[in-house]
Amino acid sequence: PGETYKWLAGQWGLETCDICGAQVTMGPGGIVNPRLGISVQCNLITIHYMQHGSFSYSGDVSGAGRIDVPALVQALELTLPFEPNEHQMPVPEDADADLLSNREEFAIGYRVFNHDQNRNQIPDGIELAKRCAAIIKELPFIYEVIDPNEETYRIPHELDGLEQCDICGQLIHMGGSEIINPKLGLGYPDSNDPLDGMFLPDLALHYMEHGSFDCYGDDHRGRVDLPRLMRVLELRFPYDPNEHQLPLDYVVESVGQLAPDANDLDGDLLADSEELEAGFNLYDPDQDQDLTPDGIELAKQCADIINQLPPYEEGITEIYREEFEQRGLETCDICPVTANMGYVRITNPNLDLSIELPYITLHYMEHGSFSYSGHHPAPEPPYDPLNNGRVDIALLARILEMPQRCGDLGTLYLPGDLNKDCKVDLTDFVELTDKWLHSTEPGQDGGSQ
Repeated sequence: PGETYKWLAGQWGLETCDICGAQVTMGPGGIVNPRLGISVQCNLITIHYMQHGSFSYSGDVSGAGRIDVPALVQALELTLPFEPNEHQMPVPEDADADLLSNREEFAIGYRVFNHDQNRNQIPDGIELAKRCAAIIKELPFIYEVIDPNEETYRIPHELDGLEQCDICGQLIHMGGSEIINPKLGLGYPDSNDPLDGMFLPDLALHYMEHGSFDCYGDDHRGRVDLPRLMRVLELRFPYDPNEHQLPLDYVVESVGQLAPDANDLDGDLLADSEELEAGFNLYDPDQDQDLTPDGIELAKQCADIINQLPPYEEGITEIYREEFEQRGLETCDICPVTANMGYVRITNPNLDLSIELPYITLHYMEHGSFSYSGHHPAPEPPYDPLNNGRVDIALLARILEMPQRCGDLGTLYLPGDLNKDCKVDLTDFVELTDKWLHSTEPGQDGGSQ
C-alpha cells in the first residue's frame, strides 16, 4: 500500500514500432502513485520509445502520441539526476558554481560561465569527478598489465594506517595509487604536487566518487591537480562511451579509403579528411561546447533526422527515404541486436543526390558511430561478415542539409544569440546583464572589473 507500481493489460497481439519495426505486446498500461493519487497512461510501445530517448511514440495500433511528461515526473517522484552531498564543497573563484575553478575550466577547455555544458542537469565538476573516479577504479595494476609500454596502469602505494574523512567519518586507507600513461610519458601526480607527490590518495578517490576534487582527512588536505589527471587519463569529456563507437581504423581494410586513428587530429571520431571535406573544424573536438565529441554527436543527430524522414511519394520535393528490405537478418558485431539485411536510400531531390545506408548502419549511428560492422546470424564465432564500412559523412551531411535544426553540429549563431536558441530576444539580454561584469581572463576571479 502506498508504493508506486506499473500495470499492463496485455492483449493477444503485437504492436509494431513505426521507426525501427520492433514489436511489443499490445494493450493499455500505466503507472500509478497511490500515495499522491497520480495515474499516467503508459503502454509498452511508449516505454519502447522512452528507452530510445523519446516521450513521443508512434505505433501501428496506438498511433502517434506523447506521454504526459509532467504527470510522469510527479508519479515517479523524480528529483535531480544527481544527489548533492556534503562532500561537494564550494570552490573558490568558480564563476558558474559548477565546482570547477575558473582556472581549471580555462585549462581543460570548458566554459567558465556555463555550469552544465551538456545540459543533463548535473554540474560539470560533479559529473567530471565521478567520471574520473570510475575510470581510475577500472585501471589495471602494474602486475595485471600485459604490455606496460602501451596500457595506462596504476602502481599501488600500500601504507600501514587509515585516515578519516572529515565529512562522513569513513576510515580510508592512507595510501593510494600512482597512475602511469606510458604512451604519453606522463604520470600522476607530479613530484611537487601539494596534495601528495607520490600517489593519488585513496581519500581523494573517495571524494571524487562523491563528486568533488577537494579532499579533507587526517593526512591529506587539498585538491586534485585536475588538468594533469585528465591528461594522464586521456579524458576530456565526461560522457560514457560505448563499444559501438568504433575507432576509425576498425574497418579500414574493408573500406580501403578510411583514414586511420592517427589522422584524427582532435580525437572526435571524425577523420581529418572527413572534417575538411564536410567543412567542420578539425582542431576542435567539441565545436558546440556541449562536452560530447563532434563525431558521436553528429552521428546521433543524423540518425535522428533520418528516422523522421517521410517516405517517397510522387512529386515530393523534401528530403525522403526509401526502404529496400531483404529476406534475412544481420547481427551487430557489438551487441545481439539484429537488423534487416537490406538498406535505406536517402534522397535530396533538390540537390539530386542520394546515399544508400544498410539498416545496420542506422543502428550504429544511433549509438554515435559512423563506422559499422555486422555479420550473418550464427550461434557462435567465427562469424561470416556482411555489411561493414564507414558512412560517407560529407555526402550524408550535404544530402541532409546539415545543420538542419538549431543546435545541430555546425549551427551558426547570430552575434547577439547568447543563449544559442537561434533567436535574439529578451532572454539574451538577461544573459548579458547577468554576466557582463565577469572577467574571462584566467588570472582574474570572475568578479566585477
